[in-house]
Amino acid sequence: MSDIYIPGVTSRIDSAKIIEGLMKLEAIPKDRAEARLEQLKLEKNSWLELNGRLVATRTSAKNLYSFNNPFYERTAESSNSKVLTAAATREAIEETRSILVEKVATADRFLSDTLPKDYKVPAGTYRFMVGEKSVELRYGGGGLQDFVDALTRKGGELLRARSMPITADTRALLIEAVPTGAANRLVFGADAERFALDTGILERALSKERALAPSESALATWDAALGKTGVTAVEGTLKAAPSSSARLAVSPPVSSKGMTLEYEVRVTRGAGSEAAAGPPPGPVLPETGSISYGGVTIRSAPSEAAVPDWTPPPAPPVVDDPRSLFLLDSSGREAALPAPVDDGAWRKVTVTLDSLMSGDLAAFAVRNRDTSRTVEVRGVRVFDPAETGGFRPRNARDTAGDAVVVMDGVEMARPTNAIDDIIPGVTLNLKSASDDEVELVIEPDREAAKEAIIELVGNYNRLMVEINVLQRKDEKLISEVTYLTDEEEEAYRKQLGTLSADSSLTNLRSSLQRIMMNPYPVGEGRMALLASIGISTNASRGGGYDASKMRGYLEIDEKALDKALESNFEAARRLFGYDTDGDLIVDSGVARMLDALMGPYVDTGGIVQLKTGTIDARTKDQTAMIDTLTRQLAAKESELKREYGALEGALDRMESLSTSIENFGNSVSGD
Repeated sequence: MSDIYIPGVTSRIDSAKIIEGLMKLEAIPKDRAEARLEQLKLEKNSWLELNGRLVATRTSAKNLYSFNNPFYERTAESSNSKVLTAAATREAIEETRSILVEKVATADRFLSDTLPKDYKVPAGTYRFMVGEKSVELRYGGGGLQDFVDALTRKGGELLRARSMPITADTRALLIEAVPTGAANRLVFGADAERFALDTGILERALSKERALAPSESALATWDAALGKTGVTAVEGTLKAAPSSSARLAVSPPVSSKGMTLEYEVRVTRGAGSEAAAGPPPGPVLPETGSISYGGVTIRSAPSEAAVPDWTPPPAPPVVDDPRSLFLLDSSGREAALPAPVDDGAWRKVTVTLDSLMSGDLAAFAVRNRDTSRTVEVRGVRVFDPAETGGFRPRNARDTAGDAVVVMDGVEMARPTNAIDDIIPGVTLNLKSASDDEVELVIEPDREAAKEAIIELVGNYNRLMVEINVLQRKDEKLISEVTYLTDEEEEAYRKQLGTLSADSSLTNLRSSLQRIMMNPYPVGEGRMALLASIGISTNASRGGGYDASKMRGYLEIDEKALDKALESNFEAARRLFGYDTDGDLIVDSGVARMLDALMGPYVDTGGIVQLKTGTIDARTKDQTAMIDTLTRQLAAKESELKREYGALEGALDRMESLSTSIENFGNSVSGD
């Protein structure tokens, strides 16, 4: 059926097919140009992806030797995270500290008596003071929960309130200050004071505060063996010389329940008692006289006295006893106060009497057995920490107080549980008090350093994969890399051997391998390899030949790396970046050399930019050539169509003429 010719519909010589064949021949230069253009695009894309790998590897290298490298990060590990935790900055030094948390900082938390569920809070102006700041709520009256919501919104960072469901029909109101510390006491003012009294949050109280003012007349003998001769009281300061003792009565005695003792103490050291330096001088005898005659003077022989041999007396005993302050209850039982710090400075000490004694406080006493220390005490007072302005909380859940920690024998108080000024570069976060010391170990952040090293090795391996794929047309290069995704494998197959003719990649690959295999100085005249910390081309030590291990990829023996970071952290740091000449500029190390190598490739105006720039210029030329060839082909196709159209017309005319002649002949023959 394909050979049937229909005039005006089909071509007698199938000119369309002939033109198509001729155009395919004519289009060969354009097809080649388009193939070259696609190759140029692939090459550019390959360089751009390689640039990304170079930048990632260089960034990982910089992170291992720059100022912010992880080798200078610090961690603080607490032996009891339930008592305290800590966070260390780069400024922290490597050390171990023992810390005793005596108290954590607390805020006032007051609970009301049980109230009906439908209790109505009266309208009024409710003023609350927390330390030096205040909150004022103008409330129009309403239910308990409505009051809680209004007060919490108004309180912001100073005050919170909660309605506590005691039973199905009763509630209790909890009001609490947010800031901790003894200076941030919660005080009720204006209508809030009356409201607190009505709801049982507060109750009126007589002040129990008692100040102990030492005076000579108030001092009494306590330890007869020492006597009170060396104890003086001048201008409110009690001073106890070495080997002295005295007691200061508290009259009448004060109940220790809920009470706090506060005082300031200073300890200074003297020379102490010393043995006699030599024998006594002996008796002094008068001169014996003389006689003169004729200008001649004759003196009598001096008198002599027999002096017995001198035996030096025994040296007085040296007593070292820093514990010198005590409390006495009504029955005479003593309770020792913390030993004062021996640094010559006045230090404030605050202790809860409940923790030291169960009876009434009857006397404050000093017994200084030490032979070289002088103890001074002033500002002694006993007070109820819950009492404020003649009121005390009836149902206090917590009372505002400072955190107290002891480190190196020094007791320190802070108003917050986040303490950042005791250990340089370390913030302590107190959780709870404890009778046992907590050991805080501040050390390098080895895990951060390990992760940075692993990141560098990972980026280096991906860079080597990229270079190997671009240089060779071998699909084994892809199958050997087991961590690639399906999409990455497909992309690499398209790029196989794309830049095989580029010698700069060969040089780059060789330089990368040389840097990773070279030894580097790590101090004290020693050199080290990456293999010394578990990084090599065959870290797993597997048997047999493995072609993938010849590609330049690195492996990590994590156990060896962990051991190196634990036992010789500084050498590991220097292996990646080290200032060998002391000019404060890192000039050696694996990471430093990688950075220096890749800089000329990825920097502005570098090798990659030159390569892509050249490809862009060639791409532009190739695109222009394709445009020209496209126009030429279009013109050629139009020309062929005209020519073959004319040929078809001529054939049609010839066919028509032939038919006319044949018909004429037939008509003549018929006649």
